[in-house]
Amino acid sequence: MANNIYFIGGGNMVTAIIAAIRKRGKSFPVGHLYVEEISPERTRFLEDAYSVTPVSPDSTPDADIVVIGVRPQDDVAGVAQSVARRFSRESTTVISIVAGYTIEKLQRSLGEEFPIARIIPNTLTTVDYGYTGAALNTHAKKENVDAFLRTFGKVLYVDEKLIDIITGFYPPNIVYHFVDAYIDAGVLAGLPRDIAKAIALDTIVGGVEFLKQRDVLPQVLLNINNSPGGVGITEAYTLNKTGFAASIQSTVLAAVEKTTTLGEHSN
Repeated sequence: MANNIYFIGGGNMVTAIIAAIRKRGKSFPVGHLYVEEISPERTRFLEDAYSVTPVSPDSTPDADIVVIGVRPQDDVAGVAQSVARRFSRESTTVISIVAGYTIEKLQRSLGEEFPIARIIPNTLTTVDYGYTGAALNTHAKKENVDAFLRTFGKVLYVDEKLIDIITGFYPPNIVYHFVDAYIDAGVLAGLPRDIAKAIALDTIVGGVEFLKQRDVLPQVLLNINNSPGGVGITEAYTLNKTGFAASIQSTVLAAVEKTTTLGEHSN
């Protein structure tokens, strides 16, 4: 049976979700992908690239799922109130991808009995990686959202208190910073940049794959590689001395705090 999905907002994350849905059309058949977006240029792009149906803020098509994909600083409450007026809680589940905006806040505008799922997708879903953290209120049913969520990655159903933590923990930016620094280190040591990039990427991908295959904590492999007086233990000593681990941990904690703050200041 075909699914009708209604998106409010047409930003990067919504676009990534739409691209994934189109890519997996056989496993998740779609009748219509509606997009309500204030930018005419963005609307035209989505229409041309993904054959979406443009709609306006007063449109009332049948929708199995309504995705609220606006920014935290936008009028999220006003958007939710508009959804409550236009869609039925008996046939529509509302999914929010608004960072930091809680289910409790949504319920104030939508009504207590509306099925609501709060999710934070990962941008890596476009390359078939990345988890989506998902929290459901008491009226939302997993079977009504699971197939949709799995079109753009793996799904972790969690208590809502973990959503902001997952949001701050999983963006790949920290990986890009590390890769950039790792490549620069090779160049600093004397390697041409293209060779440093090739070695760095292969080492990172291979190291992660080996870790997954062995199914152990990283410390196990570090203990194997850190032979007395060797290269590995020298690297470990230098990283510890420069505060590498604390820097990574502080970065994640700051990202989690920022995510929570976004929700606190949203309407």
